[in-house]
Amino acid sequence: MLYDVVKIGILTESENITKSIGGYLIAINLNEDYSFNSIDIEQFQEKLIGRYLYREDATKGNKTAPIAPLTQPEKTFEKISRWFNTAIEQEELSLNEKSVLQNILETLGKNKENLITSIEQKSKEIPKKESKFLTIKLQDKYLGDDEVIRKVYQIIEKNKPKKSATKDQVCSICGQTKENISARTNVYNFDTDDKPGFITGFNQENYWKNIPVCDECRALMKKGRDFIDNKLTFKFYGLKYQLIIKSLSENDEVLREIIDILKDSQKIISLKNNVIKKITNDENEILEFFTEKADSIALNLLFLQTQQSAERILLLIEDVLPSRLRKIFEAKSYVDKLYETQQEDQKIHFVFTFGKIRTFFSKSDEGKRNHDLDKYFLEIVDAVFLGKKIDFSFLAKFYMQVIRREFTNDGYYLFRINDAMMCTSFFEKLQLIDFEEVHMEKSSFEEFFTKYGKSFSKPERRGIFLLGILTQMLLNKQYTERSSKPFMKKLKNLKMNEIDIKGLLAEVQNKLEEYDSFDKGKRQIAEEASKYLLEAGDNWKMSVDEINYYFACGLNLADKIAEIVYAKQK
Repeated sequence: MLYDVVKIGILTESENITKSIGGYLIAINLNEDYSFNSIDIEQFQEKLIGRYLYREDATKGNKTAPIAPLTQPEKTFEKISRWFNTAIEQEELSLNEKSVLQNILETLGKNKENLITSIEQKSKEIPKKESKFLTIKLQDKYLGDDEVIRKVYQIIEKNKPKKSATKDQVCSICGQTKENISARTNVYNFDTDDKPGFITGFNQENYWKNIPVCDECRALMKKGRDFIDNKLTFKFYGLKYQLIIKSLSENDEVLREIIDILKDSQKIISLKNNVIKKITNDENEILEFFTEKADSIALNLLFLQTQQSAERILLLIEDVLPSRLRKIFEAKSYVDKLYETQQEDQKIHFVFTFGKIRTFFSKSDEGKRNHDLDKYFLEIVDAVFLGKKIDFSFLAKFYMQVIRREFTNDGYYLFRINDAMMCTSFFEKLQLIDFEEVHMEKSSFEEFFTKYGKSFSKPERRGIFLLGILTQMLLNKQYTERSSKPFMKKLKNLKMNEIDIKGLLAEVQNKLEEYDSFDKGKRQIAEEASKYLLEAGDNWKMSVDEINYYFACGLNLADKIAEIVYAKQK
């Protein structure tokens, strides 16, 4: 993967790519003798980033200059002060240069409380949505204009890779023997040398062997990362992923063409307008664009989580071919069409995205602050992109957790059931779920069952489903007559087992009789349900979640079956 980042760096080496940064600069302005002068506010200007000595990864620790995004005034002020403490310790500085830094540090220390209070007041003058940065100015000059500060910046930048470094070894990227080699890429911060288990031979001196990289490749990797950060990083339902494009041929023409499009603002706008279908919640998503490409490239999807000064890889999906993406988008189109419905001369569209999956794999409890089901969600995302099998009983468990939570929310639970069915159809279309099939006599609803695939390929599934249909018809009748649905209590909050299901059929029929609503159409559904439940026999190999999922599917599709039975009567 790092080699692919370097390749992108090579193809964008001549480009000046910066992320759009807005907001305001709050500057502690010092006099010529380094005493305090004022605190000033000014607009953050991208063209001055070099003079600010600002680097986007400055938030990840190891800061190369005393400038940082302003979060809490006191904490950010301490970050700036610590930088000067670190700067004074640099051996390459002269005594006069260290004296300059010491004077600045003393001014910050003497005026600490007043400065923090003033910074807090100044920050309130800036709109909340705007980014804020705290920095130092010397006689109205920026950090990069000062010779001493600029020298310290260069020293810290140069010394970063020296930790766990060696000489005259082979670079893992270019394969050449280079004078300076270090494991510190300073590009992706997912490595660590403070835990023996992460080090080759459990010896800290061997840390450079983990990812040995030379200075030249490190610079190209940084260039590639900048491009990926600015052009190929996307949102993914509370997570984020980077799209790292990989060339599978010696000719980089296709990769170069893609990069040319992505680095041109006008071409990007045109690309976004041409990409119609999306499977995520990022309006900038361009995955469909790659479905038109040949399998001469592959995509790596890197899901990253930033934790203080480190980055954690949540998931790396490697070598996704354009042909696989085509299958994913074809499955999406199939599901969108399958769940399109007609209502009063108007088509209602239910659009499938990964958001439908996220509905069931976000939080195990609504009261939780964090998304504690990210691990399972990413496992399913990985399965979709790489064609790995998914256990249906595992899916049913999480489907039903959400459906049960909303079951008492009158009518809204039907939308959640529909979401679960769309997910199942999507996985089945991609052949990620294996459903056991048995031979059955043809049903009067055979065309309907065939339409929804192999998920209805056993008699117990069909019988439970049809019972769900009949139950929803009863609930609809109760609501029409009484503006309530008292029979819902009989459904045990959708935690019914095999015995409950078998006993429920007679209860539903009796209730329909009481309402004088057990007409020919409902009798046909009841007969079919009874036939399949008898054919299924005893001891179904189904979990309680699976049983109730199929029952819930019936609740959701009651109108569809009603259209069939009553259209035949007419």
